[in-house]
Amino acid sequence: MDNEKELLSELDEPIELIDDDGNKLEFYHIGTMDYEGKNYAFFQPGESIEGSDPDEVVIFEVDAENKTLLPIEDEELLDKIFAQFEVEYYADYASDNEDLLN
Repeated sequence: MDNEKELLSELDEPIELIDDDGNKLEFYHIGTMDYEGKNYAFFQPGESIEGSDPDEVVIFEVDAENKTLLPIEDEELLDKIFAQFEVEYYADYASDNEDLLN
């Protein structure tokens, strides 16, 4: 667990990821979540990337032991993880705004 916290704390700043063609792309870490015993990190592009929506969310599995982010190719799994992320994100957002109103 300490390795996961250490890796995720490193992701607070914009990071560069390398695509299949060797291009460096900047992303911002927007959140991390546990889903069915694994940790997943959520990113948004930090720059305009051809063919992608600026509001797009990219999800990786966190491999803390090897300090890497693993791509997820199973579309059904991605949909489930993102749906859970939305539930948790909006619950946190609503809670934060409720605190501001009181």
